[in-house]
Amino acid sequence: MKKRFVSKIQSQEIYTSISEYLPENNSRPHTLNGYLKKIINHATSPFYALDLGCGKGDSIKIFEFLNREVVWHGVDVEDSPEVKNRTRKNDSILTFNGVNLPYKDDYFDLVYTNQVLEHVRHPDALIPDVFRVLKRGGILIGSVSYLEPYHSYSIFNYTPYGLAEVINNGGFKLIEIRPETDALMLIIRQLFNGSSHFKSIWNHNYLYTLIRIMGSIFNLRHRELNFLKVQFSGHIIFLAKKPVTDKCGNEQ
Repeated sequence: MKKRFVSKIQSQEIYTSISEYLPENNSRPHTLNGYLKKIINHATSPFYALDLGCGKGDSIKIFEFLNREVVWHGVDVEDSPEVKNRTRKNDSILTFNGVNLPYKDDYFDLVYTNQVLEHVRHPDALIPDVFRVLKRGGILIGSVSYLEPYHSYSIFNYTPYGLAEVINNGGFKLIEIRPETDALMLIIRQLFNGSSHFKSIWNHNYLYTLIRIMGSIFNLRHRELNFLKVQFSGHIIFLAKKPVTDKCGNEQ
């Protein structure tokens, strides 16, 4: 029965379409800032980072805390609710039209985008421009909505397969996708409008706990556990890389 259950997961088309991006070293929920910490903790100057969709610009505090050698930039459209509420004054924050980034080619070492792409009207045009402004070997990390309810003028919700298509078609090599917050927790939080009276329950991933129990029962590997968690994620995080190629276009 256990082998049959695992075989049924692995034979699903939705599993085979994303399995190469599912980590097999562990199946714990990750965070976007966990990715960020690993990347910039030991970065040497100059290391140029862009917060794509920076909103209020508060991520600069995270970057400065992790590594003061990082040169932070932020960019956003002019009319988002978060931008309208911005009080931070910073010459490193620019506005753009949602597609054409106001930076030269091969400028950044890292582009960071936190819960932004679901608000982007033309992701298939924006992602190639992100590719343009990243150096060869540069990293794109982000978090997107999947099963999260509609919020703050969101336009799209990304399926794991759809996210892979958008990132890879933009020229990147998608390295991995991971589950972040589970869908049930986000639904409950939005149902109660994020009330502080229930703050103690907001950080619990109830669906992931159930999946972990299933994994113990059926002896699931980390990749299968990640697949089940990603299937029921409210948020998905991803890591992609701009390939380093030779003059003939071959990846090095």
